[in-house]
Amino acid sequence: MDILQQVLQPLQGADGGAWLRALGYLLLGIVLRNILIHGMRKYVDTHTSPHKAILFRRAMSYSIVFIFVLIALSELGFHSGVLLAVAGVLSVAIGFASQASTSNFISGLFLLGEKSFKVGDVIAVNATRGEVVSIDWLAIKIRTFDNLYVRVPNDDLIKGHVINFAKFQIRRIDLNFWVDLGTDCVQLEEVLTRLIQPHTDFLRDPEPDLFRLGIGVLGLQVQWSVWTQTEGFFDARSKLIDLMLPAMQNAGVVITQTPSVVQGQDSSYRMPYP
Repeated sequence: MDILQQVLQPLQGADGGAWLRALGYLLLGIVLRNILIHGMRKYVDTHTSPHKAILFRRAMSYSIVFIFVLIALSELGFHSGVLLAVAGVLSVAIGFASQASTSNFISGLFLLGEKSFKVGDVIAVNATRGEVVSIDWLAIKIRTFDNLYVRVPNDDLIKGHVINFAKFQIRRIDLNFWVDLGTDCVQLEEVLTRLIQPHTDFLRDPEPDLFRLGIGVLGLQVQWSVWTQTEGFFDARSKLIDLMLPAMQNAGVVITQTPSVVQGQDSSYRMPYP
């Protein structure tokens, strides 16, 4: 109660001029914050990664507003000692009440240092897959492939399993299917290799491969693997399927089970945006 009385006491003695000056400092702080953030936006955006630029702008915004709030409070008669005492009490209370937030904040610092992903990357966190649209101090925001907004706490990212589908420049397309036991795999691999040669979507290095995976009641299980640029992965995968089916039919290859596309854990997802 003593601290509360010391805090409220200056308000009783503040006149109209003090309130106007305090309001003026608050408005000045907001205007100055907007000017500085706008002036440094171009430099920050071009010299740092997108998520670092977001964190830098927010840290600068909060710092400027905090400083001018202190100046405004001083105009109303608040003393620094009282403010520090109140801040100490509040920090202890908030610390006990927001242990999860503190954990998420610390986890966010680790994520920032690791650089596991950035804004614009496609990632998978547990059962959630989508594009990272924001990386904040406490959580990241993901837009899923069906355009849903998902907030994932940073602590879950540190403790859980995260897949970044956009980390490297190239990815491998894996097409897994079954063919008749009498299929000549060497000839099949030659047909598929000639098929992709005229198309720049598919890389020559690393080379494509036809893997023999096993034998079962459906016949011979094989996997045709072709490398492509990550940026155009989904379009290249669809194009490869469209090219393969008629070429295999013309070569007399009997498919005993419809080909299915498998690529890590994102096999059943098609990105609806660039």
